[in-house]
Amino acid sequence: MNVSRNSWAVAAGLVVASLAIPVQADEAQAMAATASHVAAHEKAIVEELRDLLALPNVATNEPDIRRNAEVLVTMLGKRGVTARILETPGAPAAVFGELATPGATRTLLFYAHFDGQPIGPEAAWKTPPFKPVLRAGRMEDGAAIDALAAAKIPLSANLKFFLEGEEEAGSPNLARTLAAHRELLRSDLWIFGDGPIDSRGLPRIALGARGVMGFRLTVYGAATSLHSGHYGNVAPNPGARLAALIASMRAPDSRITIAGLEAPAPSEATLALARTAFDTPGMLAGADIGVSESGLDYGESILRPSLNLTQLLYGGSGGQRNAIDPEAIAGFDLRLMPGMKVDEARRAIEAHVRGQGYVLLDAPPTAAERLAHSCLARLDFGDDGYPAAMSSPEHPGVAHVISVMRAATGDAVRIAPLMGGSLPIAPNENLQMKEFRRGIELYAALLAAAGSGW
Repeated sequence: MNVSRNSWAVAAGLVVASLAIPVQADEAQAMAATASHVAAHEKAIVEELRDLLALPNVATNEPDIRRNAEVLVTMLGKRGVTARILETPGAPAAVFGELATPGATRTLLFYAHFDGQPIGPEAAWKTPPFKPVLRAGRMEDGAAIDALAAAKIPLSANLKFFLEGEEEAGSPNLARTLAAHRELLRSDLWIFGDGPIDSRGLPRIALGARGVMGFRLTVYGAATSLHSGHYGNVAPNPGARLAALIASMRAPDSRITIAGLEAPAPSEATLALARTAFDTPGMLAGADIGVSESGLDYGESILRPSLNLTQLLYGGSGGQRNAIDPEAIAGFDLRLMPGMKVDEARRAIEAHVRGQGYVLLDAPPTAAERLAHSCLARLDFGDDGYPAAMSSPEHPGVAHVISVMRAATGDAVRIAPLMGGSLPIAPNENLQMKEFRRGIELYAALLAAAGSGW
């Protein structure tokens, strides 16, 4: 389980909600008050976090998800938040909470998901699933739990909380839930307590993430495997043809060469943020990469769409064979930039393959189709794609949050215009307790100042 990105945000927010920070406190006052409170009550704070993390929460287990939701409602209620399970027909339980602040003119909504992925082989875990342990200053745990709740008393804004229970299952009901409860969830800003820590140990604000869509491309040849000596130069070679198709879709520097998959160029202000948002040398060295494929630093590289070849299937497994097989398959994911639409990207890919001389099928070819057309292919698109989302750093509320965090961190915070994609999880994810403490302090600064002045 991972203490992960979301779990500490739950506990951090709830700790801050317990503090009696003076109204109109600045960032420094809020952080100092929080540090004192945590030092005095850390044992109880950690115990509450352990209890939360110990709850099984695999996204597909609806009874467990409802139990998590009930516990989160109770935790929020202890802090004066009016909380309840949010019901949507056909969807698992979600959690909604609300806390009004007298005189506040802005409303901040904190989103998180509290579900996790299946635990996988238990042999991969250092400790049993759903058994959090504290080891060498790190909180570790044993199943993929992403329990999150940013629950704190707002000092400068009204607060709302929306906690989802099926994110790790692809959020199939999220759009319906948001539509059904649109007015209830209406707010000035949504804040997501999620994301990886900067490898340099610096705090980070991410303004969005690239979108994604997946697809498989199959190229067909003869109806059966043929001996390469007898049929080389005679039978169409699906492996070679697929390789040529792939080469036509992306350049050696990773640029996409499919017409219609261009993205608007980022502004100079966005580029400036991206260049300092990530530890490019550290990230490349950590993956044993000498130079990025794009030739750019990490932050600039992910400000472009990317077409990633993620699977190749041809020739079977085992030793090499003197055979030309009947089909070759490539799997891709396409990372989308703001302004790119999933349906338009799909049409562009289809048009590109047709432009290379292929007839596109929606099923394996018949004998008649093989005889009638020399170049046959099939595209299968996944149904779980989504567009990119990015908040403008020039939006008054976003700019104010950035300003608050810069003041709270002595300008150490890094602003990432986009993250490359969604966030992976794995066995034995852990949270350093020093980061947990710092997170609590930064949430206090946010609540003390983010809701006013814009």
